[in-house]
Order: sequence, then C-alpha cells, then structure tokens
Amino acid sequence: MTPHEPFQKTTPADAQSPACWTAETLRDTLLRHVQELARHPENKVPAERLVLQLTQDTDFQAILKTWNTLNGPDRVAAWKKVLGLAEHHAREILPACVQCGECCRSGSPTLHLEDLELLQKGALAWNALYTLRRGEPVRSPFKKELVFLLDERIKVREKPGTTECLFLDASTNQCRIYADRPLQCRAQACWDAGPAEDLSKQPYLTRRDLFKDVELLMDIIAEHDRRCRFDQLAAAFRELDATKGASVDKLLHLLAYEDHFRNVMAEKLNIPEDYMELVFGRSFADLVQVFGCRVRTEPDGTRVLVPDQDAASLSGNEAAKET
Repeated sequence: MTPHEPFQKTTPADAQSPACWTAETLRDTLLRHVQELARHPENKVPAERLVLQLTQDTDFQAILKTWNTLNGPDRVAAWKKVLGLAEHHAREILPACVQCGECCRSGSPTLHLEDLELLQKGALAWNALYTLRRGEPVRSPFKKELVFLLDERIKVREKPGTTECLFLDASTNQCRIYADRPLQCRAQACWDAGPAEDLSKQPYLTRRDLFKDVELLMDIIAEHDRRCRFDQLAAAFRELDATKGASVDKLLHLLAYEDHFRNVMAEKLNIPEDYMELVFGRSFADLVQVFGCRVRTEPDGTRVLVPDQDAASLSGNEAAKET
C-alpha cells in the first residue's frame, strides 16, 4: 500500500483507539470520516475530491508511510493531525485539477462557436450532441436556479438517466476525448467559477452554425420551432391543471402532433435516429418529465399520461439540463 494509492474500502474499521490501528484501519476510518465531512453543508469539497486532495497532501503521505512504525501515543497524535488535515481540505479546494471527475458527473458541456472545429475535424461526433431549444427550462450553473433559455444551446449528451457526461470514463475519472475536449471543459475549474462565467459571454454554437448550408433543413427546423414551441407544452399543462385533468386528450394530441412532425420530416430527409435530438431537440414526450409526468404506451398502442415518481417537478428536474 503506497501513500499515493487512493482510499479503498477494505475491512470494517477497528473500533479501538488509533494506537491499535493498522494503516488499513486508518484508511478505512478516515474514509468514513471524509464522507461525513463532505455531507456537512459548510464544506465545499465533494467526498471524492477530498479523498484525492488528502492523498496528495505531503503531510498525510508521510503519516501513512510511517504509520506501522509508530508507537501507540505517536499514532494517536498522528491521527489528530490527520483529522486536522481533513478539516482543512474540506473547506479549501486546491486551485488545481485532481481529476476527481466531479464536474463531469454534474453535467455535460454546452458548446460554443469555437467548438465547431471539433465537429469539422471529426474529434466530436455529431450524434453525441442534442439541442436545448429556446424557451426550455435549464439549471444555471452560476445562479443555481431554474431559468428559461432566450436562445438555443447545443450540448454533449449525458449518460441515460444521469447527469454524467457521455465521455467520462467512470472507472478512471478520465475524459475519453480530453485532448479534444470542448471549450467549456477547458475553462472549467471547480475552485474558481470566474473563467466559466467569462466564457458564458462568448457566442454559443447553434443549429444554424451546423446546418446553414442546408436551406431545406433550416426551413423545417424553423417550422418545427414555430409549431411545437415549449411554451405551448407549458400552456397545455397549465390548462390540464386548471381543468383538473379534463383537457388531457388535448395535451396528448399536442404530443402526438410533435412526434408525427419530427418522424415524418426525419423520414423525408433521411435523418438518422441518433441525430434527431440534435436536429429537432428533445421531443415533447420526453419533456413532460419537466412537469413530473411520463408517457406510457398501452398494449393496444394508445398513449396515456401518468405521474412519474422518478421525475422531479419544474423547480428542480433532471430534465431541466444545466447549461
């Protein structure tokens, strides 16, 4: 076991005094303590990053390296020092990336105009992207509140059912396209929001930047945006609430119309299935999660709207993506 080895759970920690602990018991006990520290509302550092910061601390490395050679009283004193180091690192984020993967797990990047080069040279796959359309609710990473987009955004996909970036290798916390990562990823610094905030003032990539040379496709995108706006879906849910569910057929008709529009146009233009969310954005059938619902297809093919226990409401939904 080396000082640089990440903490890993081994056996249950010994309940005796630190004077009797082995190095393995020290690590197990510290791991549990770190997890408790990270849960405290005053502490800024996520548990995994806190573990990595401690692992890289030279004082901790020295204690871990010599632990098995210390006598009982010296181990007690060393444990107190380790607790102090943990408290310090829980409150102070090191101004450097420790490859904890926390920023990659909390959301995927939104693309800027400069990122167009990554698509043009094939470093970033087109089918790894999707569009957030004007009017859709998103979570602001700076204000930590829900806002409604005034202009569209294009994002890298997340892994299904999570907020984790598609390109994060969870087993290593490494980015699979690190050398060609988007501009927002290069500006990301969990210890300093300044660079990312400055970047938010730069032009974002839009579908017009991607498809401006395909006039027919741009016309169809514009027509879809006109006929199937998010505010129409929001209005239908407000009416559903006001009528105590009596207008559900009207809402289902809106979902069916939007679904029919995108499928017919995709067939006419031969748009691959995995490009659909880039070309037309997320479907109304997916966006009903924003309102705490989901669409269920019955055995006879009819669709019904049901509450989704896994979907949060508009105030804090996973469907409301972070930009």
